[in-house]
Amino acid sequence: MKTIKLGVLISTLLHLLYFVGTFTIGLIRTARYEPDIVSQANNVEMLQNEVVIGTTGAPLYFMLTFFGLTAIIVLGLITVQNIRRVR
Repeated sequence: MKTIKLGVLISTLLHLLYFVGTFTIGLIRTARYEPDIVSQANNVEMLQNEVVIGTTGAPLYFMLTFFGLTAIIVLGLITVQNIRRVR
C-alpha cells in the first residue's frame, strides 16, 4: 500500500510540474511577443477580438496518463524493492 501511495504522489507531482511548466511557457511567450507591424502592413486581415493562451486537452487523456504513469512508477518501485531484497 505504501508503494501505491508513493506512486500516486510521484505521478501527481509530475503532472503538476507539467501543467505549471506549460502555463509558464505560455505566459513567457505571451509577455515577450512583439508583432512585426511593418512587414504585415501590406497583408491586412480581420483581427480576432479574443485571445486564447494555451490549449485544452481531453480530461480522459489526462486521467489515462495519470493512471498509466502511476502504474509504471509502482512497477518500477516494486522492481527496485525486489532487486534490493535479492542483494
